Parts: sequence; C-alpha cells; structure tokens
Amino acid sequence: MRITKSFLILGIVGLILLYGCNNNVDLVTPSLSDSLIENTPAIVNKQDNFTFAVKAKNYDETFDYTLTLNSKILEIAFTIGNYSSGSIVIDIYNQGNNKIFQGNYVGGVTLVQGVTTETFPTKIHFTLTKVSASVSLAIKAK
Repeated sequence: MRITKSFLILGIVGLILLYGCNNNVDLVTPSLSDSLIENTPAIVNKQDNFTFAVKAKNYDETFDYTLTLNSKILEIAFTIGNYSSGSIVIDIYNQGNNKIFQGNYVGGVTLVQGVTTETFPTKIHFTLTKVSASVSLAIKAK
C-alpha cells in the first residue's frame, strides 16, 4: 500500500497527539512555533487526501470545499487540542448530496474513523464558531 509523505507525517503527528492524551482528553498539541499562523488555516486538497489545520483564537469561519478524493472508502482523522472555547461542525457529502459524515464537536477530541460511501465524496462543509484551539482534520482516500 502506497502512503504519501504528507499523510505519513500527519500520522506521526497524530500518534504523538494520541500518546499525549490522558483520561481527560487533554492533548499535547504544537505551540505557536509550529509554523501555523494564528487564525490562518493551512489546507491541502488532492485526489488522495484532504487536510485542514488551524491554530485558532476566537475564530469564526465557514468553509465549503469541493473534494477531489478519488475513492469511496475514506479514513478520517480529526483532532482538537488546547481547547478553551467554541464549536466545530463537519459535514461531508457524496455525489448524491447525501451526508456521509457528520460531526459536531466541543472540547478536546481525537477521532479516527473509516467511512464507506456508494459514490465519491464531493463536498465538505466545515464551520468553526468562536473556536480557540488547535484543529486538525485529515481525510485519506483508501
């Protein structure tokens, strides 16, 4: 199985975050020196993966992206660390405009989930409301 360099790096970071968790779901996340500019998302949208990362401070934004993922089988990894406030909603739709993934999050979260759909994923709707946290989302086409 071929793993892209960016997904490998994201996987390593995810393992570090998971290792740093305790029972209260406090996450070890990068500091401001992690090269992310506060309230400026870093986004990659390719045929084999979609990634979104932001170091948020009282951040309000809604994003709609057309996904270019070329698989009906997805692996979704999502992490919220250093959480102090806000809510995050993620909705992913397929070609029939059916919702294939829905998440509504407040607090520190680490999630890895597989999703299978009958048609290709085509859109992601991502809403951050008054978020102060480190947010990372990675979707990999399997």
